[in-house]
Amino acid sequence: MKKIVYVLLILFIMSLMVCAERQYDLSVPLEGNSIANDTLQFNTAKEIYKRLYSLYPACLHYSVSDTQIVHYPYDVKKKKDKFYSGYWKELWSIDACGYIIQVPVTFYMKKGITTFHIDDRLTL
Repeated sequence: MKKIVYVLLILFIMSLMVCAERQYDLSVPLEGNSIANDTLQFNTAKEIYKRLYSLYPACLHYSVSDTQIVHYPYDVKKKKDKFYSGYWKELWSIDACGYIIQVPVTFYMKKGITTFHIDDRLTL
C-alpha cells in the first residue's frame, strides 16, 4: 500500500511540474534587442525561468518582456566571416506574475560556440 501511495505522490508531483512549465512563455524571438540567436534565447529563457521558479515557487507565469544590450560584443574575432570568440552583455526584463525582474546575462563565444552566464543578482 505504501508503494502505491509513493508512486501516486511522485506522479502527482511530476504532473504539477509539467503544468508549471506550461506557464512559461518560451516563444522566440524575444521582445527587445537581444542579439542572441533563437536557440540561445530559448535556452537562456528556460534557465532563467527555472531559477526564478526556485526563488518564487508561487508564481507560475513567466515571460520575457524586454531585452537590452548593455555592452556590445567585446574582443570579437572573426574566422571565415563568422564570429569566433568574444562576449557581450544583455539585461533581460522578466515579467513574473506582474513584477518585473531584471536579469543580467553575459554571452560568451569561444571557438564558434556561444554559452551564457546568468547573474545571480536578480532584482525587482
